[in-house]
Amino acid sequence: MNQTRKHLSILTTAALLTALAILIPQVMPKIVIPPASFTLASHVPIMIGMLISPAVAVIVALGSTIGFLISGLPIEITFRAATHVIFALVGSLFLWKHRDYTHGIKFQIFNVVIALIHTLAEVAIVYILLTTGFSHLDGRNLASLLLILGIGGFIHSLIDFNIAMFIARGINRVYKFDIFNN
Repeated sequence: MNQTRKHLSILTTAALLTALAILIPQVMPKIVIPPASFTLASHVPIMIGMLISPAVAVIVALGSTIGFLISGLPIEITFRAATHVIFALVGSLFLWKHRDYTHGIKFQIFNVVIALIHTLAEVAIVYILLTTGFSHLDGRNLASLLLILGIGGFIHSLIDFNIAMFIARGINRVYKFDIFNN
């Protein structure tokens, strides 16, 4: 495939993933306990983007943030979505340097580390919003809220990356992902 065609293919894929990232918060089932929320498959387009390139991962993460902003959910949830740029960039940069972490047990180790980074960033932004008065507890206990957000977010991230990898491997049969070519 010539370079122009390859770039066009990446651009088109990034646009499709970004469109999905914007659409998912609008249509997918969710559990919302502000500032915690868990939207089914909300991280999947970002995580597939991580397998294409760091730039695509960041663009899709920003698209996801826009999706949460326009979804009508509390603004704290949009701030949480904005932190996805962190795990998307860090994770994609790592995967592109260590492609062997896209397979087997190494992928699951990577998934756990990325889920930790993802969760810590979300918990940190919620903590900042709560302690600066931007958001309120509304009678909830801070520790229990952060625990729910932390454990729930960690599990949600693990599940979504496994879904993303399952989908990416299926797509790879037709549209080859460079990252899988060791």
